[in-house]
Amino acid sequence: MWPSMNVIELFASIDGEGTRQGYLATFLRLYDCNLRCTYCDTTYSYGHVPYDICHVAQVATDIIAKGNTRLTVTGGEPLLQEEDLRQLFQLLPADYDINMETNGSRIGRLHEGDDRGCYTYDYKCTYSGFEQAMHPDLFKVLRPKDVLKFVVSSTKDLDRMRQLVTTNKPQCHLFVSPVFGRIEPKDIVAYMQRYNLQNIRLQLQIHKFIWDPNQKGV
Repeated sequence: MWPSMNVIELFASIDGEGTRQGYLATFLRLYDCNLRCTYCDTTYSYGHVPYDICHVAQVATDIIAKGNTRLTVTGGEPLLQEEDLRQLFQLLPADYDINMETNGSRIGRLHEGDDRGCYTYDYKCTYSGFEQAMHPDLFKVLRPKDVLKFVVSSTKDLDRMRQLVTTNKPQCHLFVSPVFGRIEPKDIVAYMQRYNLQNIRLQLQIHKFIWDPNQKGV
């Protein structure tokens, strides 16, 4: 008997950010999060909100029916349902490219025995209010194909990002993204130029430019 998962939404769109930006992808957004970041743009995924309890086998069927070979699992915090995800991935075709978007407070182990995808870890800087929740081994587990993302709202957050990257020298994809509406992308570019940040890429969430920033299911 397959277990159940707590699902907020499942939809087909494009990847709005990261190494797969612009590619067609299916999104599985899972319920609940262990953090409450100040800039969270998916507050509808945790707390006293409606969600669907779905059998893992049905979730796999629905994902395959979308017709995309790229899957992004997000939340909330999807690693709260890590064992259910492990069973879900067993039901997906071998050619699936799976991206796990996680908040940095947990270390994912889903790639052990199943190396089809990558992790996108979102390091929480000062403005988030939850930097103290970042996993102490985060910089030790990053693989070359993984992504480390810094969402920044100020020069203070940018300074913290630069300090962490300079000190830890992570060997993975590095991105910096503005908190939507709080810092101008051009100011991030100027900062990158000022400190010659050659290995960090600016990213904008392109789905927020294509659709309304508050629209769900895109």
